[in-house]
Amino acid sequence: MSSDSIARPIFRLPPPGRRLDGRLDVTVVYLDMARPATEAANPAPLLGTKLALLKLDRPNVGFYRYLYDAVGRPWKWVERHRMSDQDLASIIQHPEVEIFVPYVGGVPAGYVELDHRPEPVNPPGALNIAYFGLIPDFIGRGLGPWFLRWSINQAFTHKINRLTVNTCNLDHVAALPLYQKMGFRPYATREVIFDPRL
Repeated sequence: MSSDSIARPIFRLPPPGRRLDGRLDVTVVYLDMARPATEAANPAPLLGTKLALLKLDRPNVGFYRYLYDAVGRPWKWVERHRMSDQDLASIIQHPEVEIFVPYVGGVPAGYVELDHRPEPVNPPGALNIAYFGLIPDFIGRGLGPWFLRWSINQAFTHKINRLTVNTCNLDHVAALPLYQKMGFRPYATREVIFDPRL
């Protein structure tokens, strides 16, 4: 693992390298913030239809797997597909994990998973955005920046002194610039060998 201090923003990551065995060379960027960059109003985007935001109370594994796949399939999210239902339920139904889903015209449009579980998951005073994303049909409609800002503000309703998130060069090209625009600062990178196959 290489963890380097980062003195300047990273605006673009190189594409992942592909190995002969199908695995990928991936660059992961870790970001954090100590407080929201701004407390400005966060008006909902004009989507031409109703927008609702709901917290999932003890989400069932089937619906969570649907969201995870619908949001993450283009970006090769596979880790949680490899988990048993029991292991996955122990995370998503934990009292210190919050999952919120925006609905556009009654249709789920993505989700955010805020993980505030104590050590060894998070150090004291930290909260992690474990997953954040939109279903592809809703990308590019102004929903992402609004939802991320809302998620940051929601995270800071908890007594935390640090909010973390990570992204990589498998994610949407706009992910890293958006995180930085919202006030996250890169603090480390890591090179990993990733197997995208289930």
